[in-house]
Amino acid sequence: MVIYNTTFSVPKELQSEFLDFIRDEYIPLSTKNNIIKEPRLTRVFSKDDDEGYSYALEFKADTIEALEEWNKMYGRRLYFLIMSKFRQHIQGFATILQPIDL
Repeated sequence: MVIYNTTFSVPKELQSEFLDFIRDEYIPLSTKNNIIKEPRLTRVFSKDDDEGYSYALEFKADTIEALEEWNKMYGRRLYFLIMSKFRQHIQGFATILQPIDL
């Protein structure tokens, strides 16, 4: 299993609209094919919260190959969906994580 995490930086004035978009559009489109699943959205705390907030959106995939296939089929389309809705006001970066047993 791998975890696909995207961290977004969101201006204060777009908080509500961004969260509605993530819940109502982005997550359902991301998970509709069941390649990535178990979405989890968390707020990232920072000393610099004056201008906006950061959010981490996480999904699980069975393998890195499945995640790469999802990214080819859907990731680019979702990226353009965010860009068309929020333009350059939302910034983000993605990381792929592998859980390690302790």
